[in-house]
Amino acid sequence: MTAEQLPDDPIPALIEGAFHAMRRQPTRERLIEIEEGLRKEIERLQVIARAMAEHRQVRCRGWYALVNAADTADDALSFQNREGFAGALNVAELARRVLELRQVTES
Repeated sequence: MTAEQLPDDPIPALIEGAFHAMRRQPTRERLIEIEEGLRKEIERLQVIARAMAEHRQVRCRGWYALVNAADTADDALSFQNREGFAGALNVAELARRVLELRQVTES
Protein backbone atom coordinates (compact mmCIF):
# COMPACT_ATOMS: atom_id res chain seq x y z
CA MET A 1 0.00 0.00 0.00
CA THR A 2 1.47 3.34 -1.00
CA ALA A 3 1.15 6.63 0.87
CA GLU A 4 -1.50 7.75 -1.59
CA GLN A 5 -3.62 4.70 -0.72
CA LEU A 6 -3.47 5.12 3.04
CA PRO A 7 -6.63 6.49 4.60
CA ASP A 8 -6.48 9.99 6.01
CA ASP A 9 -5.70 10.29 9.69
CA PRO A 10 -9.11 10.72 11.37
CA ILE A 11 -7.64 12.08 14.60
CA PRO A 12 -7.26 15.75 13.56
CA ALA A 13 -10.97 15.84 12.70
CA LEU A 14 -11.82 14.28 16.07
CA ILE A 15 -9.65 16.84 17.86
CA GLU A 16 -11.31 19.66 15.98
CA GLY A 17 -14.73 18.21 16.76
CA ALA A 18 -13.81 17.95 20.44
CA PHE A 19 -12.81 21.60 20.66
CA HIS A 20 -15.88 22.72 18.71
CA ALA A 21 -18.12 20.71 21.04
CA MET A 22 -17.65 23.45 23.62
CA ARG A 23 -19.29 25.99 21.31
CA ARG A 24 -21.71 23.90 19.31
CA GLN A 25 -23.07 20.96 21.21
CA PRO A 26 -22.89 17.94 18.88
CA THR A 27 -25.39 15.12 18.95
CA ARG A 28 -24.92 12.50 21.62
CA GLU A 29 -23.88 10.01 18.94
CA ARG A 30 -21.20 12.37 17.58
CA LEU A 31 -19.93 13.06 21.09
CA ILE A 32 -19.59 9.31 21.68
CA GLU A 33 -17.82 8.89 18.34
CA ILE A 34 -15.34 11.64 19.20
CA GLU A 35 -14.76 10.27 22.68
CA GLU A 36 -14.21 6.69 21.56
CA GLY A 37 -11.82 7.71 18.80
CA LEU A 38 -9.76 9.90 21.10
CA ARG A 39 -9.65 7.23 23.81
CA LYS A 40 -8.31 4.68 21.33
CA GLU A 41 -5.67 7.15 20.13
CA ILE A 42 -4.62 7.91 23.71
CA GLU A 43 -4.28 4.22 24.50
CA ARG A 44 -2.20 3.70 21.35
CA LEU A 45 0.05 6.67 22.09
CA GLN A 46 0.49 5.75 25.76
CA VAL A 47 2.05 2.44 24.74
CA ILE A 48 4.48 4.29 22.48
CA ALA A 49 5.29 6.93 25.12
CA ARG A 50 5.94 4.37 27.83
CA ALA A 51 8.12 2.28 25.50
CA MET A 52 10.11 5.37 24.53
CA ALA A 53 10.53 6.30 28.21
CA GLU A 54 12.10 2.92 28.88
CA HIS A 55 14.90 3.84 26.48
CA ARG A 56 15.59 7.23 28.04
CA GLN A 57 17.76 8.04 30.99
CA VAL A 58 15.49 8.00 34.03
CA ARG A 59 14.58 11.45 35.28
CA CYS A 60 15.97 13.30 32.25
CA ARG A 61 13.77 15.93 30.61
CA GLY A 62 12.62 13.62 27.80
CA TRP A 63 11.79 10.82 30.24
CA TYR A 64 9.69 13.17 32.38
CA ALA A 65 7.84 14.50 29.32
CA LEU A 66 6.94 11.00 28.15
CA VAL A 67 5.96 9.65 31.57
CA ASN A 68 4.00 12.77 32.51
CA ALA A 69 2.07 12.76 29.23
CA ALA A 70 1.13 9.09 29.64
CA ASP A 71 0.15 9.53 33.29
CA THR A 72 -1.86 12.70 32.67
CA ALA A 73 -3.70 10.89 29.89
CA ASP A 74 -4.61 8.15 32.40
CA ASP A 75 -6.32 10.79 34.50
CA ALA A 76 -8.29 12.04 31.50
CA LEU A 77 -9.36 8.48 30.64
CA SER A 78 -10.82 8.02 34.11
CA PHE A 79 -13.62 10.51 33.41
CA GLN A 80 -16.63 9.27 31.50
CA ASN A 81 -19.42 11.63 30.71
CA ARG A 82 -21.10 11.61 27.34
CA GLU A 83 -23.79 14.20 27.79
CA GLY A 84 -24.14 17.95 27.59
CA PHE A 85 -21.53 20.45 28.60
CA ALA A 86 -19.70 17.95 30.84
CA GLY A 87 -19.35 15.62 27.87
CA ALA A 88 -17.97 18.48 25.78
CA LEU A 89 -15.43 19.27 28.51
CA ASN A 90 -14.47 15.62 28.65
CA VAL A 91 -13.75 15.29 24.92
CA ALA A 92 -11.84 18.58 24.92
CA GLU A 93 -9.58 17.23 27.66
CA LEU A 94 -9.09 13.98 25.75
CA ALA A 95 -8.13 16.03 22.69
CA ARG A 96 -5.55 17.97 24.73
CA ARG A 97 -4.04 14.70 25.96
CA VAL A 98 -3.81 13.34 22.39
CA LEU A 99 -2.03 16.50 21.29
CA GLU A 100 0.41 16.29 24.17
CA LEU A 101 1.13 12.60 23.57
CA ARG A 102 1.66 13.22 19.87
CA GLN A 103 4.04 16.04 20.63
CA VAL A 104 6.22 14.04 23.05
CA THR A 105 6.28 10.89 20.94
CA GLU A 106 7.21 12.73 17.75
CA SER A 107 10.14 14.62 19.24
